[in-house]
Amino acid sequence: MNTRARWFRNQQRAKAAQVITTMERGASLNLSFTKSGSLFILSDGTHVAPEVAIAVINDVRIVVDSSGLFSSTPQSWKYEEPRSF
Repeated sequence: MNTRARWFRNQQRAKAAQVITTMERGASLNLSFTKSGSLFILSDGTHVAPEVAIAVINDVRIVVDSSGLFSSTPQSWKYEEPRSF
């Protein structure tokens, strides 16, 4: 991996960590659809880039908050503390 790609990946991870921290404090991540395409927005109004939102959604601490029009396509996610077994 070259230096530029590594830098980009590190920036993306840092942004995802910021979004997760905001969600840990109570915000939810919502997916909206507009004429120009999909839009991810935190409940506090912050826009989230699609590649960052995908990284956030794939984190084990992020769970589906409510399903969308179809149950297989969620449109809202929230932070949930992992359970200890």
